[in-house]
Amino acid sequence: MSLVALSLGSNLGNREENLRKAIEKLRLVGSVIKVSPVYETEPYGYFDQPKFLNCAVLLETQLKPDELLNKIKSIERELGRKEISHWKERTIDIDIVLLEDLIMETPSLTVPHPDMQYREFVLKPLSNIAPELVHPVLKKNVKELLEELNRVPYVDFVTAKPGKFFIAVLDGKVYETSFRELKGRREKNALLLSLKKSFENYFQGERVAFEEYELCWERVTPFHRKVYEYLRKNVTYGKVITYGELAQGVGSPRGARAVGNAMARNPFPIIVPCHRVLQRGNKLGGFGGGEDWKKYLLELEGINI
Repeated sequence: MSLVALSLGSNLGNREENLRKAIEKLRLVGSVIKVSPVYETEPYGYFDQPKFLNCAVLLETQLKPDELLNKIKSIERELGRKEISHWKERTIDIDIVLLEDLIMETPSLTVPHPDMQYREFVLKPLSNIAPELVHPVLKKNVKELLEELNRVPYVDFVTAKPGKFFIAVLDGKVYETSFRELKGRREKNALLLSLKKSFENYFQGERVAFEEYELCWERVTPFHRKVYEYLRKNVTYGKVITYGELAQGVGSPRGARAVGNAMARNPFPIIVPCHRVLQRGNKLGGFGGGEDWKKYLLELEGINI
């Protein structure tokens, strides 16, 4: 027998009845050991939809992981779930969160659930019935993951011509921006929504400078912070600077290599405009986002090189 932690959610129709029917059908799959209280939660990832009801279930079963997943998908279909876009509304959603200490990844199933540590609607119900269950990859139990959730940034992305641009905020500050996917909480957050709108406007050709946003400096070295603050203040929209000029500006005239390192490591691209830093002779130079992004951003700001 294997002990499985499941997360259940519903935001269409009679939500309470959907959860009740799902739990009854799970009793045909194995032994339902515990059921958590039900919580009403805000939508996750996609916000223009009704609130959810969520709960957690501990189930003992003899089924193999793929067999269990097939049974769960069958229950979802029986209760009227339709195949729709990711994070959209549904009559019932049943996720396998943990399965003993199993670690597996297939095209159809990943265990532990890859985003469970970012989701309060998963961790809070589960902490009520199984706080000591351990995440076999992170080596932390459910209670610890829930307690640490307030230090996890809120994340989202904006789509531009070269691809997706990812943003993250925490404690009223910009935590990180990136050309690569950022992991974190996909819950509604006022600062994140404001930042996302600013980037959408910027990518549509509006002149946005981002000075209003405070940055989270905790993971930045004193020298890099000095470079980034200089760029934000002095290399304004439509202007460029060379590595050598930037090194001179931050009081390190022989430090072109050091400022080049700062360009590549920049945790706040676009907000800290490293794309405006060029090599001698107006060559593109290094940039964490790559040449396509750098060309696009310079053209967006009307900079011709």
